[in-house]
Order: sequence, then C-alpha cells, then structure tokens
Amino acid sequence: MRDELKVELDERDYVKEPLSTAELKELFRGRDPRDFLNRKSPAFKSRGLADKSLSAEETTALMAVEPNLVKRPLVIARGEMVAGLDRERLRALFNPG
Repeated sequence: MRDELKVELDERDYVKEPLSTAELKELFRGRDPRDFLNRKSPAFKSRGLADKSLSAEETTALMAVEPNLVKRPLVIARGEMVAGLDRERLRALFNPG
C-alpha cells in the first residue's frame, strides 16, 4: 500500500516496541480508544473480552499490556487516524481531491 500511495512513513512495530499507557493516552487524545481495539485478534478472544464492556481507560491499559489489541496498521496523517487496512480511507487521506 505504501508503494501505491508513494508516501514515506515513520514506522513503529508496537508489538516489538509496545506503546506505554502515557503514549496511548496521547495518541488517542480526543478519540475513543475502543474504536481502535482489535476485536479480531487472538489476544482479544483469549482474554475473554468479547462479552465485556470496557471503559476507555480499561481499553488503554489493556493495549499497553497487550499491543496486539491495537488495530494495525495505525496511520496518522493530516490530523486523521486510520486504523486497519482501510484502503479507500488511506487513498483519500494521502491523495485528497
């Protein structure tokens, strides 16, 4: 996708280099972290989270402990954040108008 969009990206493998709780709070400031929760990940299922109603704070804390709970890729550009491989949103973000 990066080649198609012809963009340079700063990358961080947050499985190898997890985001701290403070970094996650800053990242999701003004956004609901639950919108970026990877509900399809094995970690989500193995933790029995499907039937739980998590607060934003609980979600952030879980993501700090288990980085696979954060949707990937997480792309931030022009003040927008796109989670997951949403090709149409990424194309619109990097090729506006």
